[in-house]
Amino acid sequence: MAFIDRFNKGTLRKAVADIRQRVSVRKTDISDHLETMFTECLDIAPGLIVELGVGDGESTFVFERVARLWEAVLVSVDIEDCRDVSTYSDRIFVRQDDIAFASSFADWCRSRQIEPVIDILFIDTSHLYDHTVAEIKSWFPFLAKRAKVFFHDTNMHDVFVRRDGSTGQGWDNERGVIRAIEGYFGRPFEEEKDFIELHDGWVIKHYSCCNGFMVMDRYGR
Repeated sequence: MAFIDRFNKGTLRKAVADIRQRVSVRKTDISDHLETMFTECLDIAPGLIVELGVGDGESTFVFERVARLWEAVLVSVDIEDCRDVSTYSDRIFVRQDDIAFASSFADWCRSRQIEPVIDILFIDTSHLYDHTVAEIKSWFPFLAKRAKVFFHDTNMHDVFVRRDGSTGQGWDNERGVIRAIEGYFGRPFEEEKDFIELHDGWVIKHYSCCNGFMVMDRYGR
């Protein structure tokens, strides 16, 4: 992979160790997926990472480490004030509804000398069907030809189970996120299973544990 030659292996080991340490002391509804998020980001050379949904900063913890490796800009968006979950100097926090922000995103980027082309897009917001459909419609046009998209909460139930067998309180979103993804691809997915599939120029990986996590890897079209 490209990162083998680019990065000092000690730097990578430190980043992975930091993530594993965080996971060991913070069992959350996304903790099983943090290391996957990091490693999936290493072969795409991102210039711009956009994080929709911040919360307590679990995903931000990963993306700031990816951004430092590639000297990328990290844009974090949330309706709550989450500016203090990271100290990464090239992170920009936007407190706004992400659909509303998308409508001005191109101009917002250009006013900051940022090319409005997203290499890595993370979506973890309301988990509702209509909102997720709107996010796909609003944000996917900004994706680079080669891009990765991460969706959390693709397999939600009243209780979620982690890989180690521990559980947490969830809620039933009536398949909101996965239904929106199914609509985009025009096909069903079995979100209660782990799978890897190829579809219409995408490599799609799904992890069913810990509320579900989907990695969508689009190769240049």
